[in-house]
Amino acid sequence: MSDKKKLRLSDAMTTLRIIAVAIFALIISANPTIFGLIGGLVILALIFLTDGLDGQLARRFDGESKMGAFYDIVGDRIAETVLLVPFVYLQIANPFVLVFFICKDFLVDFQRFATYMQTSAVPFKQVHGPLATFLTASRFMRFFYAVIKLVMLGLFYLLSSIAALQLPI
Repeated sequence: MSDKKKLRLSDAMTTLRIIAVAIFALIISANPTIFGLIGGLVILALIFLTDGLDGQLARRFDGESKMGAFYDIVGDRIAETVLLVPFVYLQIANPFVLVFFICKDFLVDFQRFATYMQTSAVPFKQVHGPLATFLTASRFMRFFYAVIKLVMLGLFYLLSSIAALQLPI
């Protein structure tokens, strides 16, 4: 398999994640059923699985690229924002949660882009020192951050589903 095909595979995971986010948002907006609840949880898990898988595929098959790194970041921002908007709209999440994530992402991505323009270093190659690497680019912290987001979004989703299905708590 050529490098271009390998790169496309990791980018396909990012594209799949963006599509899955749109499907998840539609499920939240639809008339809730128990099947919708289960389907939504499966899609939420798929979103987080593809988020980790795209980078793994790129690294494993030596298909890392600047475009792929930035496409992954764009996919992350789309996912974080679109996943939170329905919960804010349904008044499950405080609007400040959405504002916090958007501001945090804007500041971090602005810094990444500014560093890239000065050094041409892709985002996860921009950190220096063991502590900075551990906090921003280590597999453990990236996994930990993903788990925190998954738990938060999963709880929001379950709360919205319980309210919509009028299930006793």
